[in-house]
Amino acid sequence: MFIVAYLFVDLRISSYTLLMYKQMLTHKQAVKIRLKKAKNKEDLRDLARFHHARITEFQHERLVHLLVTFFFALLCLCALGMFFWLSSLTIDGLLTVLSGIMVLALFTLELFYIRYYYQLENGVQKLYELTILIEEEFITK
Repeated sequence: MFIVAYLFVDLRISSYTLLMYKQMLTHKQAVKIRLKKAKNKEDLRDLARFHHARITEFQHERLVHLLVTFFFALLCLCALGMFFWLSSLTIDGLLTVLSGIMVLALFTLELFYIRYYYQLENGVQKLYELTILIEEEFITK
């Protein structure tokens, strides 16, 4: 029962993170629209609070994926070391082939994690530019 619940939670989290970059783009567009519609400093203050809360969520997501990326890089390096160690022993070719397949699988997964982290990092950097725009607008009103 616990394993089924864990798998359900894990699937829900992974579908959430796949949408995180799209949420970032949607948030950016929404902030730009609200920035144009802001009439006074109170509107800008509310927008700044909302924007800050969302940036905090995106930064947390970025940190988690950075740690996951490092973890899978470490796993990939360990698997690569095991592959070289097994190939030097020349005891059984099947273990060497299986460890090579594991290295390729982990390396491929690592490439996808790096790509996704790159998107998160660049998205958060673009949101920082929106923070500056909100602050400049707040000063001028």
